[in-house]
Amino acid sequence: MRFLFPLVLAFTIIGLSIYAYLGGLRTPTVALETTAAPVLLAGQPFHGKVDDSRFGELFREAKERQDANPALPLANLYYNNPESAHDSIRAFVGVRVPDTTAALPAGWRYRVVPAGRRVVAARVQGVSFLLSPGKLYAAAQQGLKDLKLTGQPFYLEQFGPDKVDELRVGVK
Repeated sequence: MRFLFPLVLAFTIIGLSIYAYLGGLRTPTVALETTAAPVLLAGQPFHGKVDDSRFGELFREAKERQDANPALPLANLYYNNPESAHDSIRAFVGVRVPDTTAALPAGWRYRVVPAGRRVVAARVQGVSFLLSPGKLYAAAQQGLKDLKLTGQPFYLEQFGPDKVDELRVGVK
């Protein structure tokens, strides 16, 4: 019994150290912006249940594409809120590309997010991909509440190779 408290304390310290190392203590910045330039994505559309194995395959294929060209950030466009879509989701999963000159793998397409959209942008730097989505969605939702704005079903995630992760939520 006398070893229980030090053991729990040691595991707590180890857990907090790992969390801090992964960037869990960093806070995202949130701002209301109007997109200045269009965003060009290359990827594959998905419509179906969140737990569908094909959805996971799309992420793996996008990661393979990013590994082949590390300068391309992973980018996902959701047409409904992925946090509240318990039943089904509409998404476009892929990478952000600078132009349409590259040959795409079979089944891949281009998708353009036009400029001039009002968005709440949440950004965080130096956070692991494991923790980043949860931090970004929470910060963006809090930003919408603080600014007294209503979100629109448009969520653009970007997980960059430069360790800056970003979420843009459309605003009505």
